[in-house]
Amino acid sequence: MIKIVLLFLSSLCLFNIAVHANPLTARNTAADHKEEAGLGMGAIIGGLIAGPPGAIIGAAGGAWFGNKQEKKDSKLTLLEQRLIEKQAELAYLQNEFTGLQSTLGQKLQKVKTEKRFGALEDLSRGVSLTVYFRTNSAEIDAEIIPRITKLATFVKEFPEIQLQIEAHADRRGHSNYNKQLSKQRAQVISQELIRAGLDSTRIHAHAYGESEALSAIGDDEGYVFDRRVNIHLTLNTEI
Repeated sequence: MIKIVLLFLSSLCLFNIAVHANPLTARNTAADHKEEAGLGMGAIIGGLIAGPPGAIIGAAGGAWFGNKQEKKDSKLTLLEQRLIEKQAELAYLQNEFTGLQSTLGQKLQKVKTEKRFGALEDLSRGVSLTVYFRTNSAEIDAEIIPRITKLATFVKEFPEIQLQIEAHADRRGHSNYNKQLSKQRAQVISQELIRAGLDSTRIHAHAYGESEALSAIGDDEGYVFDRRVNIHLTLNTEI
């Protein structure tokens, strides 16, 4: 037992000598401290196991242990640096991806808008309704009203579409009278569209009187086509 204690104390002395007598210990680096700690620990363990020879062996083993720990710490530090670099790269790529998504979304929305506008423009060219009136009358025939209602119901689904109401009269009568008569015809058509549920702000009425009559003077049969209201769909508030 006494021998073991003496060996232990001698090992401590060797450890202190190794730490303080070695001129390299003047460098205050993390690597030096780790190697010295390993050297002292190995010397103590070696001294307890096999006396002075064991202390020498233990000291060598401690130095090896310290160097190995230093290399492990250095490798861990390198891995941590690489991890930080990869995280930065990932964050950059995520930002790039988010930016691309935003740009793509804007372009897609633009394409959708342009396609819808083009489709509505084609639709407006292909849909129209003409209502004919009797001589000196601004009253709509009963069989025409369902057609006006159907048109209003259809147009309600497309808020971009505007309705242009163009009212006319034949050449008979005074121009002022014909102008007023065409205005009344435009009004009754507009009122019927509003009654069917269409917003009045989308209806634009124009009264032309006899200025755009198609038939010649004295063409009684042709006058029928001049007493008319044309309903056109457009994407503009004015013709």
